[in-house]
Amino acid sequence: MDGPGNSHLKIVRLSTQLSIMTIPDELIIEILSRLPAKSIAICRRVSKEWESLLRTPAFTDSFLAISSTQPRILLTFKCSDKWHYCTTLQPQHLDKELSVVEADYHMRLIGGSGPESCLSVHGFTCLIDRPVLMGKNERVPVICNPCTGQRLTLPKVKANNSDLRTFFGYDPINKQFKVLCMTVTNYRKQVNSKEHQVLTIGKGRLCWRKIKCLFLHYPERNRDGICINGILYYVARSDKTCLIAAFDVRSEGFRLINMPVGSKLTYISALVNFKGKLCVVVYSGSHGELWVLDDTRKEKWSKHIFVSPNTDFEGVKSTWATDTGEIAWVISSWKNPFYVFIYNLDSKRVRRVEINGIEDNVLKGIDRYIAHLSVTNYVENVMLL
Repeated sequence: MDGPGNSHLKIVRLSTQLSIMTIPDELIIEILSRLPAKSIAICRRVSKEWESLLRTPAFTDSFLAISSTQPRILLTFKCSDKWHYCTTLQPQHLDKELSVVEADYHMRLIGGSGPESCLSVHGFTCLIDRPVLMGKNERVPVICNPCTGQRLTLPKVKANNSDLRTFFGYDPINKQFKVLCMTVTNYRKQVNSKEHQVLTIGKGRLCWRKIKCLFLHYPERNRDGICINGILYYVARSDKTCLIAAFDVRSEGFRLINMPVGSKLTYISALVNFKGKLCVVVYSGSHGELWVLDDTRKEKWSKHIFVSPNTDFEGVKSTWATDTGEIAWVISSWKNPFYVFIYNLDSKRVRRVEINGIEDNVLKGIDRYIAHLSVTNYVENVMLL
């Protein structure tokens, strides 16, 4: 039997729904696009109409456009057989030598032995988990969206070799994510990538497809690729020569990028997205070199040098570039307090970002060993796969 309180609740709920129905969809999208990502999950439960509207490309594209103007920092680390995802706003105060920010904890995953981490692409990340199934270590890619908590376990990778290199890319034209996997063989001291497989995430059944690569090379071990404007770049080698390979996520074709003339690069520290261009970072002692690919067709490069006297770049773990063209990095080992270092190429100054909240909210004051740490720039994306 309904009491007075329940009747009043029904009237309020009905009145709210009628009020919402009178608001144009375009205005709802404009308003809700400015909310934090965590609030979108709550809004999707308001009504079936809102749930449907907030899943449309019109809304997710609008949200992404706004969140792209508010870049964040993504911290991914493994502790006690669990993967943890935290993000924080990237401070824009270029004149402050020290900024203090609080990390937002998003999600955790139970990982198998020895998973590998891929860089964030368009708001999503990819892990290659290695669970033990029926007494055998399998390779299972897991796609995650830290800000929504969604995870998608892909089919296990079937290959004739256990040495697997995995990359994650996004095609902005067809709006599709793809995972590229290559197996590496060592036959008579000749190392090459043998099998090339691609999985497209989107409509239809998830399955691996074999594709061809017309030149011999193999990706370096434990190196993340970088996806820029639909092109996935990764550090590779051919006959012991260091090079950069490019994979077109849309056409699924491979090509080699010629290294800068006279650079004599034998080792590449990182590949980063420098204002929409591919950038090669090379560390040596307390200084670094940036080789920016200014023209992809003519393969014209420009060189920039930066120096940080108080930094030993040999201990750098993660490197990326901010939207404003600053170079950011973190030291490989976990320390409390934890710092992100950001170098401004114009002022030639280094500023620090202190990230708090991880020790208290995740590690909870316990001295735990962090087996893997990856830090990079990040943009929130509320699209659901």
